[in-house]
Amino acid sequence: MSFEKNIILLHGWGANTKKLEALAQSLRVKKWKVLIPELPGFDAPEPDKEWSLAEYAEFVTRFAGKAFGRQKYYVFGHSFGGGIALKLAVKNANSPNGIVLCANRGISRGNPIKRGIFYLLAKAGKVFVSVLPLANSWRKILYMAAREHDYEKTSPKMKGIFKKVVAEDLKPLISQIKLPTLVLWGKDDRITPVSDAYFLKKNLKNSKVLIFENQGHRLPYESPQVLANEINIWATEK
Repeated sequence: MSFEKNIILLHGWGANTKKLEALAQSLRVKKWKVLIPELPGFDAPEPDKEWSLAEYAEFVTRFAGKAFGRQKYYVFGHSFGGGIALKLAVKNANSPNGIVLCANRGISRGNPIKRGIFYLLAKAGKVFVSVLPLANSWRKILYMAAREHDYEKTSPKMKGIFKKVVAEDLKPLISQIKLPTLVLWGKDDRITPVSDAYFLKKNLKNSKVLIFENQGHRLPYESPQVLANEINIWATEK
């Protein structure tokens, strides 16, 4: 094998390391060394301040350095994890061999109506609390309307982190990515629209884009063997 089969898997918001174990095992069968870092605020304790994607990317970079030393590695990121992978690819272009983006957030940033509801929650939440006797019930209704259950369930500090993640527009970073990139997307994804995958295909020169029929945002959880096979083929061919 002419390349080092090392890969880091990064899960989405509201998930944990266990969610990607099936994908990890499918890659290990193909002789990959797979690591899934315990991200602060998820499996690991919350960070001491409200991190942005940049801090998470720095955390993963340090993790990779300790785990692989000077060896090259790949980074797979699902949803929130894909945003981390994008940041890492821009800031550390000489370390990874390539990145795998799976339904990552931050490209179109979802439906504008949903963003408007979330903006209302993020900016005016304190006002609602002060004037509405049923503030908790009202917030829950708005969260459901925005489909941001992940935000609803988090601690105050993680809510702050979530707002930073959702607010950040990652489109300007795309043109800066020089690493080989594999893009994996479910055609029926309702969280991160498949149009984002086509945007990446158009704007990432060194990329391969695969769209999966009858699959949604849970693609890496529901089809781990298929994704492991595609990652292995791509890494071998590129």
